[in-house]
Amino acid sequence: MNATLVMDIESKETIFFDPGDEIENILKVAKSENMNIVRLIATHCHVDHIAGAKLAIEKLRLPLEICPLGKEMLGSVGPIAAAFGYIASEIKEGGYLNEGDIVNIGETKFRILHCPGHSPDSLCFYTDGVLIGGDVIFKGSLGRTDLPGGNTEQLMNSITEKIYLLPDETTIYSGHGPKTILGIEKKQNPYLNGTLRLA
Repeated sequence: MNATLVMDIESKETIFFDPGDEIENILKVAKSENMNIVRLIATHCHVDHIAGAKLAIEKLRLPLEICPLGKEMLGSVGPIAAAFGYIASEIKEGGYLNEGDIVNIGETKFRILHCPGHSPDSLCFYTDGVLIGGDVIFKGSLGRTDLPGGNTEQLMNSITEKIYLLPDETTIYSGHGPKTILGIEKKQNPYLNGTLRLA
């Protein structure tokens, strides 16, 4: 799982997306780059994206901001995390984010897109030329839809009705794997060009 740090260059204000693991190491990177982390945000509340949230909340003294549809998942993250080898205490949300909201760091503004399908609470964050995409689109693949709350039709609608409206040159930073370019995915991603279909 990819945690992502996004910094506004002028102000050094930074968003920490998806505090899943390796929190201490991530905070060391942030310090070495003089990042001032001012927002802690989950793109969605699957355990791999939030298992380290309690420690991040304590270290940064920031609330975890989520889509309200993810609240139910937070209450059960402890036992679910344990099943996957994580140690995580119950996490409480500290603020809600919804489609159309704007998240600011310095002069940089991220517009929120609600993109359900992989998870009912999946959020993507767009600023000029950059999409923090969570588990919606990966390089050569898409978010799985066989987990509780997953819905293939919703995922495809989220992509075609929201992500496709962004410029083709948009760089996508996904929740897993390397970054990619929207225009390339439209042409080469087998799930988007008609070669394969999600079950």
